Amino acid sequence: MGMARPRPDRLTAMHEVATGVHRLGRKRHNFYVVVEGGRVTVVDAGGCNELGLLVDGLTTLGMPLDAVEAIVVTHAHTDHIGFAAEASRQGIAVKVHEAEAAFARDHSAGTQVATGDLPLWRPHVILFLAEMVRAGAQRAMPVPGVETVRDGEVLDLPGRPRVVATPGHTAGHAAYFLPERHVLFSGDALVTLDVTTGTPGPRLLPDVFHGDVVQARRSLEQLAALDARLLLPGHGAPWHGPIAEAVRAALG
Repeated sequence: MGMARPRPDRLTAMHEVATGVHRLGRKRHNFYVVVEGGRVTVVDAGGCNELGLLVDGLTTLGMPLDAVEAIVVTHAHTDHIGFAAEASRQGIAVKVHEAEAAFARDHSAGTQVATGDLPLWRPHVILFLAEMVRAGAQRAMPVPGVETVRDGEVLDLPGRPRVVATPGHTAGHAAYFLPERHVLFSGDALVTLDVTTGTPGPRLLPDVFHGDVVQARRSLEQLAALDARLLLPGHGAPWHGPIAEAVRAALG
């Protein structure tokens, strides 16, 4: 019997992208694991079907799921908060910016991206949507017990992430910055892949994905001021270099 081939959209293993920082997900979207002192912070929660990716990844590190102290969610779109409800039911804390809490607790309180607004004639859009379906992003559940964090707060979690409010993509979008490691988890505030065309490099997602495009552009100023040297986005590959350069590229 031949060896089963991995799905072409799935990362075949947990990838360490910096010391103690690991990338998981699929070709067109990411979530991350920060390991410190035998404990774990998860940044974003992928799609609803992807808790198994996390469990498998932790297993490769010799760690159980209960090593996770919390999931910090950049925003409550279904490809970022996907398995958070299931993790919450298993006793894992789920945290979002206070301005995103209502959306996380009740998806009718915020705006999801409407499939009909996307340029469905583009092959990369179809590939992205197919990946989202496999990830279970179309059926993510709200998280009634979500906890809130504030702009500028340093969380007492592995990696000591600092909350950076970056509204625009959603009203309560937040990035998470690890100052000691110079690592920035940017969610969808700043990405390195245009999921509608397949074009790589630092950029804003196309306007259709943002609740407030003007605010989304303005929020990049908050990121440019950080002493971050590794950008880990919600969509696209890691990007190495001063974040101010990535912001300049995104703003064109």
